[in-house]
Amino acid sequence: MFTKEEIKRNLLGCFEIFLFMPKGIERFDIDWDRMIRSFIIPLVFLPFMLVVVTGLFPEFPAPLVAILTLFRIVIAAALFLTAVYFLTKQFNRQEHFYRFLIISNWTNINGIILIMPILIGLALGYEVSQFEVYAVFTEIVGYIYSAFILTYCFRISWEMGGFLAVVGLAINENIWDVADFLRDSMLL
Repeated sequence: MFTKEEIKRNLLGCFEIFLFMPKGIERFDIDWDRMIRSFIIPLVFLPFMLVVVTGLFPEFPAPLVAILTLFRIVIAAALFLTAVYFLTKQFNRQEHFYRFLIISNWTNINGIILIMPILIGLALGYEVSQFEVYAVFTEIVGYIYSAFILTYCFRISWEMGGFLAVVGLAINENIWDVADFLRDSMLL
């Protein structure tokens, strides 16, 4: 599993990234084993994210929303990571790809911190519509963090980091539309 020192260093890196400090990027190692182990982090937080997504769409059956959300996550991640790898290979920066994956997985902690108000509100029984604007805000902030991580992890210009984040946005939104189409067609 993770060593105590690794957890401490990576949590500090997550906090520094949360504050847009480039030093946070350097706290994460470039290592195959650590990259594989880092996938534990999003798996641990996946149920919380599924609660938020199913809570934001109460008019649809929760199992259907959860399955389509998992479909969307897997397809969007595969396409985005392929695009990132392809574009960074063009700049001969692919040696930082493992670090990027590790950081992306660990910064799910930052994402959970950002969606905590939604989780708390859903647990307290607040109306779902009250969280829609905040949900959009957290998504936009997520893309800003993505651009920051891409820029400093791969040591590319901020324009290219922003472009890659927008590519991720485009992929995610199009996959979301496909998932919506599938959901609507299954309910007819």
